[in-house]
Amino acid sequence: MEVTSQRLAEQRDDRTSWRRLIDDHDRIAERCADLVALLQRRGHNCAAASRKLLELAVLVADHLGVEDEVIDLTAIATEADYSPETVAVMAAELDALRREWRVFIAHWLPTIEPADWYEFRGEAEAMLARLTHQVQRESALLYDDALRAGVIATGPVDLQ
Repeated sequence: MEVTSQRLAEQRDDRTSWRRLIDDHDRIAERCADLVALLQRRGHNCAAASRKLLELAVLVADHLGVEDEVIDLTAIATEADYSPETVAVMAAELDALRREWRVFIAHWLPTIEPADWYEFRGEAEAMLARLTHQVQRESALLYDDALRAGVIATGPVDLQ
């Protein structure tokens, strides 16, 4: 039983490592860029867009589950460098994005219909820009400060 508890603790530490969170942010930004590139091509590739959106939705959901484990600690760590008002605004903006993301995903998945392509394209471009901005901001503001404050740990270094 003790080995299992230790293994779970190690997995939690790995899941909440700085490297994991930043890597998630990088993957989310890359997937957003891939989907935007698809949207800007000629033609209406609804199947590919549905697949890419589903992959992104799963990645975001997984990341949010991990991020929720550390976000309160991160907010506490940033209060030393950012005013409580700034922290509150950032939290409110994240909450709004989360709500609007859920509505967006519920509306457009499981499939994007060809007749709705232009509506999807407009909404997706706006949502993906917001999502990309959020993950870049979190990486720059929240996690860098949390790392300096020792709230979250760096992941293992890859020496390859």
